[in-house]
Amino acid sequence: MAYTVLARRYRSAAFDQVVGQEPIARTLQNAIASGRVAHAYLFTGTRGVGKTSMARIFARALNAPDTIPNCPKPPGEHDYPERDVQDRMATAIMRGDDLNVIEIDGASNNSVENARQLIANAGLAPTGNARFKIYIIDEVHMLSTAAFNALLKTMEEPPAHVKFILCTTESHKVPATIQSRCQRFDFRNIPTKDIASHLRNVLTQEKVKGDDEVVWQLARLGNGSMRDALSLLDRLISAGEQPLTAQTLVQMLGLPPQQRISDLIDAMADGDVKAALEATAGLLDQGIAQDQLMEVLVERLRQLMLIRACGPDSELVEIADDARAAAGAQAARFDVQGLVYMISVCENLLRTAKASSNPRALLDATVVRLALAEKLADIAGLLAGNPAPASASGPASGGGPGASSRPAPSAPVYGEKKK
Repeated sequence: MAYTVLARRYRSAAFDQVVGQEPIARTLQNAIASGRVAHAYLFTGTRGVGKTSMARIFARALNAPDTIPNCPKPPGEHDYPERDVQDRMATAIMRGDDLNVIEIDGASNNSVENARQLIANAGLAPTGNARFKIYIIDEVHMLSTAAFNALLKTMEEPPAHVKFILCTTESHKVPATIQSRCQRFDFRNIPTKDIASHLRNVLTQEKVKGDDEVVWQLARLGNGSMRDALSLLDRLISAGEQPLTAQTLVQMLGLPPQQRISDLIDAMADGDVKAALEATAGLLDQGIAQDQLMEVLVERLRQLMLIRACGPDSELVEIADDARAAAGAQAARFDVQGLVYMISVCENLLRTAKASSNPRALLDATVVRLALAEKLADIAGLLAGNPAPASASGPASGGGPGASSRPAPSAPVYGEKKK
């Protein structure tokens, strides 16, 4: 039997299983219960956040409600098929091949002829005792202008048995005339903690052990997309190593080792230019791309900034519980202003290196700049006529463009040794 990837095997099949989209699920259920189901919906959001899954579940709730636990039904008496028929319908709907729930790929069916065929078929009543004929058009923004225009009248006043669910990742490409005929639902990016919780459940069901740090890293790499996170987890499990460790993740995905990133940040905090440059060279010698190194460094600095600003126990800090103590100790070596400055310098390098003929020189100069930021701030203070050592705002004024000549406040400078 062919292997089914995790992203398909653990796809949501009920309203309460769609992770991170609870408000939308509640609204759709209330619409069914009150008999206020609209004729057209627009689901928009980034990839892998549950748009198509929600569309299938909604279609299933309309045509086969008995197959979903606690599924609402519209008021009044309605004839639904027998339970075994509903079960077959539900299975076909979730596979995407039900006769009455027609899924259309907007990218490959984008011509006006395709739209006219859809309109002609929409006039036919649903088969098999189904209540509605439902069209799910994925990537609807790929339809041509002529196809959109052909659909306008049908989407405004469709037959009573027809429902449209349009899904897109680029809502700005959907004409306003189409959007005005739909009820729009914006699917948000799934929070990292929710992705991590779902990944743990998947690992439990797959009987695979994995470190908590690995789960959090995968959840962050998913970048708000459950499908992306599950695809990464699939790759990691395929390595055949148990338990899943951070080392396995680094090897499989080619990521910079977290310990080496931590050593680099410690060298910057110490003002040790030699150690910082050696740590950077060691990472590049491992085959880590320069832009990937900077992206990981920026993310690590962001976590330290959040710890310094909000405390290590804040929900904003997206790291494993057993790593919070070490991260808190490292964050204590900096202040918030210094970390903001470091992130801005790294982001500036990410922008300028792409247009440079010698990006490695810019990287090394940036590393030196970060390691010497405290000393640069002192020099800026002296040039401004302030004999006192630069402070919390010193790195920003000394290292960044448009340095301020105002005397610096007396807060501790990042990298400063704690007394």
